[in-house]
This record gives sequence, C-alpha cells and structure tokens, in this order.
Amino acid sequence: MGDRVQLSALGASRCPRLADKTGTIVGRSSVYVNCARVLLDGNKSPISVHCDYLDVIASVNAE
Repeated sequence: MGDRVQLSALGASRCPRLADKTGTIVGRSSVYVNCARVLLDGNKSPISVHCDYLDVIASVNAE
C-alpha cells in the first residue's frame, strides 16, 4: 500500500479513458483477489483495478 502506480500498456488499451492517469494504491479489493484499490490523482474515492493493468512508478518500500 502507498505505492505510486500508472496503467500498464494492457491497462491503457483496455481502459483508454484512464491511460494517462496516475494514482496511489490504498488497499486490496475485498471482493476480487487480483484487484487493488487505487486512488487516482484528483479523485475523491478509490476504484478497483486489476493488478495486471498496473505498473509501479515508485515503491514506498524502495531502498
């Protein structure tokens, strides 16, 4: 949690409306195992995005 993410090439092809957005992982989906809850920059509430659709930009635990 807390990692900065953007949509991967696969995610951008499946969700072109979100292709240029970045956000922060705020949790795991309680319904879908392979989804993360992502708070996109400028949004008030998080959305569920499949993990294959995300690329990590900056990791919180990077050393």
